[in-house]
Amino acid sequence: MLSSLFLGIASAGVANAFFKVPCTLPIVQEFIDPILSPGAVSQHLHTIHGGNNFSMNETYTSARASSCTSCQVAQDLSNYWVPTLYFKDPLNGTFTKVPNGGLLVYYENRGNAAPINGGAGLTAFPPGFRMISGNAAKRSQLYTPGLGTQAELAERALIGSCLRYTTTNPGYDYYGFPTTDCEAGLNARLQMPSCWDGVNLWLPGSAHVSYLSGLDNGECDAAHPVTLVHLFYEVTWDLSSFRSRWVPQGYPWPFVYSNSDPTGWGWHGDFFNGWDVPVLQNAIDHCDNFTDPDIDGGLASACPYLNVTTTDAMNACQIAKVEVTEPLGIQGPLAALPGCNPLQYGPCDATLYPRSTNPCPATGPACAGTTTVSASATKTSTTAVSTGTGTGTYLGCYSDAASPRTLTGYTTTVSTMTNLLCATTCRGMGYVYAGTEYSNECYCGNSLSGGTIMTDGSCNGACAGDASTICGGTYRLSVYQV
Repeated sequence: MLSSLFLGIASAGVANAFFKVPCTLPIVQEFIDPILSPGAVSQHLHTIHGGNNFSMNETYTSARASSCTSCQVAQDLSNYWVPTLYFKDPLNGTFTKVPNGGLLVYYENRGNAAPINGGAGLTAFPPGFRMISGNAAKRSQLYTPGLGTQAELAERALIGSCLRYTTTNPGYDYYGFPTTDCEAGLNARLQMPSCWDGVNLWLPGSAHVSYLSGLDNGECDAAHPVTLVHLFYEVTWDLSSFRSRWVPQGYPWPFVYSNSDPTGWGWHGDFFNGWDVPVLQNAIDHCDNFTDPDIDGGLASACPYLNVTTTDAMNACQIAKVEVTEPLGIQGPLAALPGCNPLQYGPCDATLYPRSTNPCPATGPACAGTTTVSASATKTSTTAVSTGTGTGTYLGCYSDAASPRTLTGYTTTVSTMTNLLCATTCRGMGYVYAGTEYSNECYCGNSLSGGTIMTDGSCNGACAGDASTICGGTYRLSVYQV
């Protein structure tokens, strides 16, 4: 399935793309990030593609010294990396690494400076150049799409598709994470900044670069006047092997990123240039004949300046030296994310803890809320984070009403409902309270809104999934603090 997904996406045409660089198996999955953590162990696990001389102390010279690359173009010894996706088992809380079909990198001629748009031309990345799209600490949406500021563009640059490919369950695009099963895969994408200040190879916060005014088209701002070739990442994660362990009608989204992110808003990607720069510039300048169907389809082999390697050679390329050894969950599920990164549900930015091995907290600190910025209004939302296990603490039988509900955060109905299932569902979504009702319904929330405590006998409905226990009753909630 992985190879068919990967090849299907790799062969799809993208407007204005003049070549694509498929990367197959990663060279390593490791706690290394030479951009944000040079010379040190990084905060979270990354899935890394490209040149095999990748290290904590990577430089342009060391990248160019790679003996192979896991990506298709031989002259591209760059490194591309993203966080690793894990499945968090809704029942026992363990983590299993999710396989993917490789990374696909699009090199596109975008922006008003591109010749196809009447411009003077695009610029290749200089030696030693690096950049990041996304923020590993981000946990919620802050901006209304279309606002057009750099902060909003950076947020909008991180999008994905829930691949379904059926008439009854069509696929859809998402920000953050999807809300349903994605039977044909989770396609996570990101746009890189394309405007450079022309001086700095790196600045903290990627301040040396900015996004095009239209994200993937438009103008560069005055502080970043050099228009670079546009990079676009695409990773398809294979969720199919976890379907039997997750019932979408009964559980919240169970996949998380290795940067302690259960929201998807912390999705990000890094780029460290290792290109033969004159080769890349020639490809930018000359491989743009869109009347050629192979070039228009983005085949790197159609560009005479690029040497294409075989899939076998790409798959055989592995990192020259492993610097950080960490159990990744390859042999079996892990009790915690690698590095003991505690899940942090937001909505405020996460605290990025250093990698550790003990202790392994289940969740990070709760936070008080965040502001959503639009062109005309703001709103404030708050989410508490629970840290219990099992069903949590039973608080009693509470009254409920059709409107307003006592617990207003999330609801689901499952034919196998139990108090444990409901508590696990609510806890996994970051809620403090869980309540079962009508034997098969689950409600989550962060406050008990209007409900009053009743006698325990008022809750008399046997749980649909365990007749020996009680799951509320008619307008009665069995409430737990989870």
